[in-house]
Amino acid sequence: MTVEQEMAEIYPPEAEELSDLFPETDCGNCGFESCIQFADAVLQKETSPHKCPDLDHEFIDRLTAIVSLKKDPIPYNLMMEQVSCEIIEINGPDKDAPLLITCNFQETVRIMREILETTSTEAFLLPTHTHGYSVDNAVYEKMFKAMEIWKAIKENEIEASVERPTMIIPGLAESEKNAIRQLTRWEVLVGPVSGYLAPLFISANK
Repeated sequence: MTVEQEMAEIYPPEAEELSDLFPETDCGNCGFESCIQFADAVLQKETSPHKCPDLDHEFIDRLTAIVSLKKDPIPYNLMMEQVSCEIIEINGPDKDAPLLITCNFQETVRIMREILETTSTEAFLLPTHTHGYSVDNAVYEKMFKAMEIWKAIKENEIEASVERPTMIIPGLAESEKNAIRQLTRWEVLVGPVSGYLAPLFISANK
């Protein structure tokens, strides 16, 4: 008898969230009636990002890479596996590169690193102590804490690596924005719910 392995779903990109990152709204120049329809067709590999004349080359290249990435569920037996809370430099970032905050669940860190590397996104990725919980579970269990983010920033001396004290937190952790801002005194941007869209969020917020 074969026992099926239980899998935890990830957060693949969705059309509505992707369309929010487009520069125009329902102009129709892509051949679709709405940006959401175009975004859905891109994600389903039914059309190319090049069809939108308002997207720049960097955005198109990153979106093309995102669509090609595997988005497989995570086996439950890997849950709670932790990585150290040390800064990860992706693609040789300079002082103007963004700082992305995440949890210290090894699979989340692995996926985020793959996304950023594959899309050629220069960034600092900082895992913070969540006891190995993924971001959604860490927020639910109140383990995605402003204090842990502040500690990780201080212990890794992040201020010396970036030009501006600005961080991007996962969209799933939006409820923690004010607490993080008040404790760290950093500007806090709320990124997309799907980590796969982080490179496009960075492109759209330069």
